[in-house]
Amino acid sequence: MKTIKVKLVTVICLLAIIVACDDSVEVDSTPEFISFVKEISSLPGQTLVFQGVVSDPAGISSINIKYEPWFLDKTIVRDSLTDIYELSYRFKVPQGEEMNSVHNIPITVSNIGGNVSTNNVVVTLDLDISNPVIQIASPANNATVLIGAGNEIELDVTVTDENLAEFKIESSVLNETIAISGQSYNYKKSLDISDLGSYEFTITTTDVAGNLDSATVSVNVLDELLFDVMYVTDVTSDADLNEDLFGVPFNTEASTATTEDGYVFTAKYYSAQENSEIRFIPQQASFAPYTFGADSSTNGKLVLGSDATVSPIVVPGVGYYEVKMDLRDQSYSVEPYTPTDTAFDQVYVLGRGVYVDATTSTCTNNADGSTQCWHFKSGKPFVQAADNPHLWTLDVTVKDQPDDNGANGFILNANPAGWSPFWRVDGSDPSITIPNGGSNYVFDDSALNKDYTFIFDTHLNRLVVKTR
Repeated sequence: MKTIKVKLVTVICLLAIIVACDDSVEVDSTPEFISFVKEISSLPGQTLVFQGVVSDPAGISSINIKYEPWFLDKTIVRDSLTDIYELSYRFKVPQGEEMNSVHNIPITVSNIGGNVSTNNVVVTLDLDISNPVIQIASPANNATVLIGAGNEIELDVTVTDENLAEFKIESSVLNETIAISGQSYNYKKSLDISDLGSYEFTITTTDVAGNLDSATVSVNVLDELLFDVMYVTDVTSDADLNEDLFGVPFNTEASTATTEDGYVFTAKYYSAQENSEIRFIPQQASFAPYTFGADSSTNGKLVLGSDATVSPIVVPGVGYYEVKMDLRDQSYSVEPYTPTDTAFDQVYVLGRGVYVDATTSTCTNNADGSTQCWHFKSGKPFVQAADNPHLWTLDVTVKDQPDDNGANGFILNANPAGWSPFWRVDGSDPSITIPNGGSNYVFDDSALNKDYTFIFDTHLNRLVVKTR
């Protein structure tokens, strides 16, 4: 019995020696970067991603990403050993870093035996996230042209960006894709249209970084003067027409009666002073090719011009007026009226990126100062006009909301303790506000870091946003 115990102890000792020998075997392999993103383009305040695949037959034990200037020292310790590891680590670049600066960031991988491999990631803060800009000089959107001897539609489009790549125009009568380069490109073409109808052109431009911008422009080719839309305006130049963020011209109501469709339009207009001067235009951004005004020698007679020199229709007093034009007999009428809707005690703007006095954000809760964007508790009040309870104004500055990746935009409401009543905008014409409906307005990046005056008429459901 004693001999058996001795033999058993001997076997156990031998096993222990073998295990000890196995544990002491050296690991000769070194971690290998199978695939690795060595160059990253980013921006201050943007989140970048360190990505790669590393392999080691002995097993990956840890990955370290270290860069002292950014206070970055991240070690990823593996809970279980595998011979392949896919790295994907997100990190936000400090906001105060210099544009176009270059940063070398080492990534070190260790295996179970303590062997390491290091690769550097070069981060350059030069990421292009700005969309190209499209400017359509001709035709004016929703323009009506008469069919004739040819060249009914004249296209004149300029696109700009730091590094352009492609220009594309698409329609039922024209489709072109053109490789372009540089910072500016001008596209011109004359089209001979043989069929009456409405023609829509979609223009898209792309830059080298893949950013793109699109715009559409519509033209009605007719054999007589009738229109789908009509606008009314009290300014006198194309530059003034486009000064407002939404476009200065105001929408009108088109008659849908069988004999009036395309000919009769009614505008509701608030005259802030005596003898206001207005004109009708069927294209939103220009007085050409058609502008309708008054015959100075015949009261109530409509005349056609090709620019803002045509005599204006005069609105005699201060207040709300209904102005109707009829192309069938070239007539117009101007009638005052009194609104019957109840004025609101107060209206507010709420959203993200909108600042009052350039300091107070619509993301700041009015009660406790906490951050609460797109919320009625953070709404900032408009100022009511002294002589019109339906008219409200507010000076604002539009910025990119800091430390927030949401959309910069707004809605309006009249209740500091709830959502309703509220107004959002018409998706195709943001100057039209829709009570308890519509879409949130989101600012384009080009509208940021500028000062504006909001002018909101709750009776007309009309919003003007002018640059200050």
